[in-house]
Amino acid sequence: MAAPVRLSCSRFRQSISHTSVMTALNRFKAYQIGNHSIKYTRSIPLSCSQCHCHHSHEKRFFSTKEPEDKVKVPSLPRQYALSKLVTYLSDSIDKLENRLPRTYLAYKTARTGIRSFIGDAKEFYRITKELWSGKSLSDLSRKDLELYRQCSHDLPKMSIALLISLAPGGVLIFPLAYMFPRVLLSHHFWTPKQKEEFLQLKLSRQIKHYHKLLSLLERKMLVIPSEEGRLGLQKVLRKLQTGETVPASEALELHHNHVFEERPFGTDFLSLRHRYHLGKSLGLPFRRKKMVRSALLLHFIDMAMIREGWRGMSDEELDRACMWRGLNPQGLEMEQKVDFLHSWTAVSSVIHEPSVSLLLHLPVLLCYSHPSNKKLLKGNLSNESGE
Repeated sequence: MAAPVRLSCSRFRQSISHTSVMTALNRFKAYQIGNHSIKYTRSIPLSCSQCHCHHSHEKRFFSTKEPEDKVKVPSLPRQYALSKLVTYLSDSIDKLENRLPRTYLAYKTARTGIRSFIGDAKEFYRITKELWSGKSLSDLSRKDLELYRQCSHDLPKMSIALLISLAPGGVLIFPLAYMFPRVLLSHHFWTPKQKEEFLQLKLSRQIKHYHKLLSLLERKMLVIPSEEGRLGLQKVLRKLQTGETVPASEALELHHNHVFEERPFGTDFLSLRHRYHLGKSLGLPFRRKKMVRSALLLHFIDMAMIREGWRGMSDEELDRACMWRGLNPQGLEMEQKVDFLHSWTAVSSVIHEPSVSLLLHLPVLLCYSHPSNKKLLKGNLSNESGE
């Protein structure tokens, strides 16, 4: 037991009451206990000079700390200040949206774009690691394959912008990028209106190469060694020139006759000019090896689409699938989009690397005479003439 502590008061001891002395000592001890994070203790026995007792002023002291899974409730003024701050910030966002809608939209698009881009980049890295570890493209889901294809196109563009931004004064690249979002930014940073506008513009530029590809097919058609193949292609070209659509069954006949495996339309025999227009018509590189790899990736996306079906695809996914295959989806019903994808995959599913040239020519064969593409080209021509 601790030794009693004798209270030694000053010469003014007589003027200080007994209660005041004990209260002050107890407060001092409670302060010390609180600062040393002591949860429980017993007070030191005091020997009071007035009552000479040892235990009458003994008390228990408990820590005022809250449990670790609880938060200490602030005072009422702090609660009021916090509620006012939250209300002010909410009202500020609403006022910004009303007074400066374009600025607010740019802020919201940038915030959403950064999150979306980082998420896609992480997924792209995960998919790439799986492929590096030996997983095949046929084992991936449709969404993973589409993300892999899209990020392969977006990452180089965004990487250049990010590297420039790290240089001194490079932060100015982002305001500049928002002035030219189609060229300097990926689709993550586009507004919904910009997405529709830019994708339509890209598709219209691709469709303009269809006519040149038809001319190349017609010019080299006579070199086809098989008579059946030559007559089959002649029949298809005649339909396209008269504005008729080509069914998937006639495209499959060209595959059975090996029209796009041998000279002159196999990938090993295509001229540089022919490959250039093929690449432009599908938004692919025109170097032979890269073009073949990109076309095979599209083939595996088609196979995944067949496995998983079309019922789980959203309108945006259906539109993107049609655009990637050369068809303008604007103004089409969902059944029309699905019918087109059925026709496309009926041909794509039988294609392998030797006949991948047929897949590269499918946008011309199936989409050249489609009313939706004609409408898009007509609208662009009228806009250009108006300008």
